[in-house]
Amino acid sequence: MEKIDLFALGQQYFRQFLDEFASYGLQSDPGIELRRGKGMLCYYSLEDRHIYLSVPDLASPVGKLQALFFRSLLGCETDDELLYFFRLFIPHIIAHELTHHFRQRYGLFGKSLWHEEQVANKLAVAVVKHRLSPQQKDEARRFLRRAIDTLAQQITEKNVATDSYYSVLHALNASGQIDDAEFEELELLQSSLGGTAEDFLEGSGQLTTEMVQRLEQRGNVIEEIDEKYATDQLKYIYYHLGWLYLDLTSRETEYVDEFARNYLNLGIELLPPPADPAANLVALQACFKASQEAGPNSAVASRYFYKRYRALLLQLLESVELTVAAQTESLKREARLILENWGAAQSADTLDFLSQMAPASLRPYFPHLIAANLDPAVALPANLPTDTDRRLYRHVVLGEADSAAENTVRRLALLDQTDVYRPLPVDVLLKLAGKLSLVNFAPGECVIWEGERNDDVYFLNEGRLEVFITRAGQERVVGQVEPGEQFGEIAFFTEDARYATVRAVEPSRCFVLTDVDLQLIAYEHPPILMQMAGALAKRLADLYQTERKETV
Repeated sequence: MEKIDLFALGQQYFRQFLDEFASYGLQSDPGIELRRGKGMLCYYSLEDRHIYLSVPDLASPVGKLQALFFRSLLGCETDDELLYFFRLFIPHIIAHELTHHFRQRYGLFGKSLWHEEQVANKLAVAVVKHRLSPQQKDEARRFLRRAIDTLAQQITEKNVATDSYYSVLHALNASGQIDDAEFEELELLQSSLGGTAEDFLEGSGQLTTEMVQRLEQRGNVIEEIDEKYATDQLKYIYYHLGWLYLDLTSRETEYVDEFARNYLNLGIELLPPPADPAANLVALQACFKASQEAGPNSAVASRYFYKRYRALLLQLLESVELTVAAQTESLKREARLILENWGAAQSADTLDFLSQMAPASLRPYFPHLIAANLDPAVALPANLPTDTDRRLYRHVVLGEADSAAENTVRRLALLDQTDVYRPLPVDVLLKLAGKLSLVNFAPGECVIWEGERNDDVYFLNEGRLEVFITRAGQERVVGQVEPGEQFGEIAFFTEDARYATVRAVEPSRCFVLTDVDLQLIAYEHPPILMQMAGALAKRLADLYQTERKETV
């Protein structure tokens, strides 16, 4: 293998990651430097706020001795193997140490060093893991497994990395101690009901006595790491390698935007989903009028208010008796499906039919009649039903500065690009908007890899992606992803490995919804699954037609 300057490689990644993090709004100190470290540990200095990278320089006698020590420590047989090890993991090291800097810069670096290490690993995974091909990940895991086994001969506590990993669920799943189905169930329960993973694991009845005992000792293990931290260098390296192994084995995918929201308090400010009081005709008319007045300035805001009007009409319709009592419940169910979903082509005739069965007091306010029956005394924005509605109106129609309203309109516009999300009710869209994470990709970077386990769902905002499969070592392009299109939902539905690789053809920006967030929203609002299934069926049909043409 060609001899390389490992420190120069570290400098390259240092500059690259500073630029990448800045694109997500993570600002570093202007004078931060990557400096040569001494000894065998890489670290971030809380005193001078610089990063110190210690790597062997094989051109010097001292560096050669350092390399021999690292080879013995990590189980590498040759200098080439050691260099390859560092080439694989220097990016992770640099991103990890930069996280400590961001946590300090934003005033969030805490007293628990164990916690800060886990947080730093999450950001490192966000920028490194998706760049590694499945083959590189396999190689990295083999290197790590060998290094861990070598170090384990000198360490008493063999399970310290697994027992102290930030997520007990992911650690047990990645190490094969709980299967994928049980992992998915427990993760969803934890996300929806709160509580700790330990509580759900102990209540599952699937743990061995040994695993229960280890869970009970988890607090003590973490406390010992905090107390001793780097005083025992072998153990320090051992559990860092173990955590990295679990990171590369886990199904979880991290995202910089999500990290900034959760660990740096840099989340985008959005308006909250509207929580309606009891519906009334004044509020209903106000939302309809707001839809009309917002139209010249923002089609997205106009659609928002029209959906709000339809939702209030649904509430009023559900509160009254229809004239055909025997059919009341079935008609109300049909009305809900129509009114909750935007732009259904068949909705006009059915709504006309429903209006004829509604009480006379409600009939004039159905979509085909309301414009001619608006009360001129309904004032805006005062009569809009919620603060979210009023703020959005003042921003869009009156031009009032409101960053949360501006961000909300922008996020709604992104969702409005897709056939999957455009029809959904306002409250669902605002929940989705708050869960979206932005991901940037340079040309040639892969969004998802064929054969990998990752159930997150993406949609492309800007740029262009290609979809390809690899057969007998040859790549075959099977599709393109254009702005506004969703992709990745096959794995969400099937929980199988990815069937294809998706790669950026040009600079691209995607938004992603994690599988857990999407599952929780889908359980509350099942129509989103129908929209996703419809888009998926159309894409598969298009793919089938393309393949037929190629074989004819």
